[in-house]
Amino acid sequence: MGASSAVVATQSEITMTAPTQEVRDELTQLMQDLLLKTHELSFEYSTMECEDISECPLAKKSKELFRVVKLLNEMVKKMAKTPQAG
Repeated sequence: MGASSAVVATQSEITMTAPTQEVRDELTQLMQDLLLKTHELSFEYSTMECEDISECPLAKKSKELFRVVKLLNEMVKKMAKTPQAG
């Protein structure tokens, strides 16, 4: 494999140590910022005046972002349910 080869790991292959409270707080703040910006973008997306929105590059990228943010949000919720060591 060359240096440019991508490494893909499944969620079950990733082992994480319990983050500190500071890291959890920072992640929470970043998630809140990201969700707010995504929410604002979703309003713009849903009210766009476009002849064929399914072909609009901005709309396509917005949908991709919404999918990733949705998955990230679900993952953070799962992490919040996991008992923290400490």
